[in-house]
Amino acid sequence: MSKEDKRQRIIDASYKVFASKGYTNASIKDIAKEADVTPGLIHYYFKNKEELLFSVQNHVQVRYHNKYEGKDEKFSSPLETLQEIKTRAEKDPEWYRWRYEIYSLGLKSGELQKDVAKILKDGRDSLSLPLRNLDLNNSDAEIIASILLACFDGLALQKIMDPAFELDKAYQLLEGLFEVYLKK
Repeated sequence: MSKEDKRQRIIDASYKVFASKGYTNASIKDIAKEADVTPGLIHYYFKNKEELLFSVQNHVQVRYHNKYEGKDEKFSSPLETLQEIKTRAEKDPEWYRWRYEIYSLGLKSGELQKDVAKILKDGRDSLSLPLRNLDLNNSDAEIIASILLACFDGLALQKIMDPAFELDKAYQLLEGLFEVYLKK
């Protein structure tokens, strides 16, 4: 196995462990066990758990952006984009668990707050781009993106915490509200 493969294996394991146990409760031993490597190997690639945290976050962002690169061509309408985002809560709840863990860390640590604020800003920016194609001015597109981001994160949290939560109905209503706004 190459150095890059080992490093990636550690990052993938860290993502799973951080998302399930939380950053504070996760140990290097837990990560090593998940990655099927020795704890010493983790310290060889990462000087501490915080560096590993940021490496995981970077990997998550790169993977996410690569997965949805070209989405403007793939999704012909904002409503189709909403549907695609809805499926993440059902198909990739670990992605949201990771987000909530990062948010929690940012709320508790002044050092991490700027990094988490940037993650949220990047999310708003990526949502506001397709909204600008609807002839919305930049300010309105940014505000709507912030509202949608809050809706996506909040609805996903409810679905993850309560499997009986009717995510489809919530998104249908959100789509209806969005359509009403666009007709305004």
